Amino acid sequence: MKRIATAAALVIALAFLALPASSLLAQTSSARKLAVSHDGNVHYPQFSPDGTQIVYEVNYPAEKRTELILVGYDGRTTTGNPEKLVPESMASSSRYGAGKRITHGFAWATTGTYRFAYSVSDSTGTQDIYIDNWSEMVESQGSANKNPDWDPKGARFVFSSGRTGNGDLYLWDEGNQLQLTFDEKNAELYPKFDSSGKKIAYVRQGKAGSHIFVWDEAFFSAQPLVQYEGKESTRPSFSPDGSKVAFFSNKATDSVTEFGLWVTDSRPGGTPRNIAPKAYLPSKGSAYWTPDGKGVIAVKNDPDGGDPICIFPVDGGSPNCLATGTRVNRDPMLLVIESQWRLLYTAQQAEGLDEAEWKQLYVYEVPH
Repeated sequence: MKRIATAAALVIALAFLALPASSLLAQTSSARKLAVSHDGNVHYPQFSPDGTQIVYEVNYPAEKRTELILVGYDGRTTTGNPEKLVPESMASSSRYGAGKRITHGFAWATTGTYRFAYSVSDSTGTQDIYIDNWSEMVESQGSANKNPDWDPKGARFVFSSGRTGNGDLYLWDEGNQLQLTFDEKNAELYPKFDSSGKKIAYVRQGKAGSHIFVWDEAFFSAQPLVQYEGKESTRPSFSPDGSKVAFFSNKATDSVTEFGLWVTDSRPGGTPRNIAPKAYLPSKGSAYWTPDGKGVIAVKNDPDGGDPICIFPVDGGSPNCLATGTRVNRDPMLLVIESQWRLLYTAQQAEGLDEAEWKQLYVYEVPH
């Protein structure tokens, strides 16, 4: 009898070992909480392009301010002490009031000598852009410069600026600034480059709603991609091959605050598809695509289910909701590190534990 039990156990063990690595990972993996702690909510975390650093925002509700924090990452946990990002120019109390030092809207560069850029707000609400390894701020002339997004092929970034009224898009190219849009009635927001650096998807926001446009460098002009009158379509992002654009829209809802996740062709004339009827907008930025371009990652609006992070197939199939072991999830971003899909995000609590006071930082290895 003992031999039979032993043989049965061996068969089970061999069957388990025969499972594909992705199946094993799906059964055993769980999110890892990173060792950072703040008396505020963590928002909008981002891996550096090489995966060795993490930047995130901390929001302090009582003080009505945010700050940017940079910390090292070794593939498993954080390394070194978290560093508050403070431009040298903010040392001047006459320019940036001590109680109003707000840094936000961080964007990593993917190439060149400038590592990153982010917005800095002063006591009047003016927002200028600070660029690492550059000598001057990108001045907004008393308005707001925000939403920087770097060209993946060069040392330049696109951003939104209110210096011309409601807001237009500008290109910063190693100190030179070029105005890209000239709309006197609407505001241009949330620009995102495609992988070629030749096209920019963005939001045109006005009284008739928010619509998705694509600016093409070859023609130095923009065309509408998605226009749902009276509805809000926002936060576009290109697929890895540039053939599609994901965005959020409230077109299919009766609410001004509830959004679905949509995908459409990046050329005008396509038919947008609602691949996730209820999804949360990220606190900043847009949704991330899977590296193979087959899915888009977002948080499903499902409080009873813990607001899971899901990969929504572009073809509209059933979502793959990840077993992270955390609840009240937000702001997922994905990066391939050492051939592994690593998901960086925030969550309010781990399953089975009491709810945390503040949103914390987690990393999850995605089975694929």
